[in-house]
Amino acid sequence: MKKALKILGMVLLGLVVIVLLGAAYINFSPIPKHEAEVPAITIKADSAQLARGEHLVNVSCALCHKGKNTNQMEGGLWREKDFGEVYASNLTLHPDSKLSQYSDGELALMLRTGLKKNGEVAFFMPRYMHLSDEDLNAVIAFLRSESPLTRPSDKQWPERKPNYLAKLLTKVAIKPTPYPETVAAVDFNDPVAHGRYLAHNLACYHCHSGSFDGINEVEPTASAGYFGGGNPILKKDGSAKVLSSNLTPHPDHGLGKYSPELFAKAVRTGKRHDGSNLDHSMPLFTNLTDAEINAMYAYLQTVPVIDNAIEPGAVVK
Repeated sequence: MKKALKILGMVLLGLVVIVLLGAAYINFSPIPKHEAEVPAITIKADSAQLARGEHLVNVSCALCHKGKNTNQMEGGLWREKDFGEVYASNLTLHPDSKLSQYSDGELALMLRTGLKKNGEVAFFMPRYMHLSDEDLNAVIAFLRSESPLTRPSDKQWPERKPNYLAKLLTKVAIKPTPYPETVAAVDFNDPVAHGRYLAHNLACYHCHSGSFDGINEVEPTASAGYFGGGNPILKKDGSAKVLSSNLTPHPDHGLGKYSPELFAKAVRTGKRHDGSNLDHSMPLFTNLTDAEINAMYAYLQTVPVIDNAIEPGAVVK
């Protein structure tokens, strides 16, 4: 009996040692690096393309990269701490900015796949693999142009400080998405197709589906709980996490209570159908056009209904 207990103890000790060694390897080894072919592109744009790029940057990139007290794409500390300290990069025209370190091809690779120049995958950075080639080029062209948003800023941010969870996920789950060969332009005359394009490229489904770990960026509609809400989103003050809203056309728990006009009001002003305020973690998309908001509303009417009742403003610690 004593011999059996001794053997069992040694086995358990061995298992503990293996777990500790594995944990130490994950914690102290570097973030994995991936190899990918950089597309050979150099972008030149006309005034119409620059205007399109400015619009896209304002409705998407600026939400994270615009400084808190400036109108410049100078970046800053990201409020989510689940992965440690993460910073939105300086995307101004300053010669020492992150943007200035990337060629057009490297920037396209980053936007499409999430793969940084050093081979590491960016955290929290949406992958714009469904953005049309035309719009991708327009975004890059605008970021290279002179404007109030891109006006040089000398802001420098520390390198990210990933925590244990981030290091673990980069080894087992967080991988670059494939670079698409080509992405055709969307038919802007088809509201449902246009709305799907916006809902996916603005990453609305990231927050409004069931959870971040169930997101499928390659095939967004396959994301767990697609647009059914209930995903815990950190409040701006960091005090708690608020559950995202159900945006499926459920008559009671989703968009069934929203007309196109009420939906537009919620998107632009943060007001629910009853006049109460959405949590400030929901960005205000004041730069979206009427046609874009109507298209998003039209598309959301077509997604499968999910019966997921979310109490307005419900929080989890």
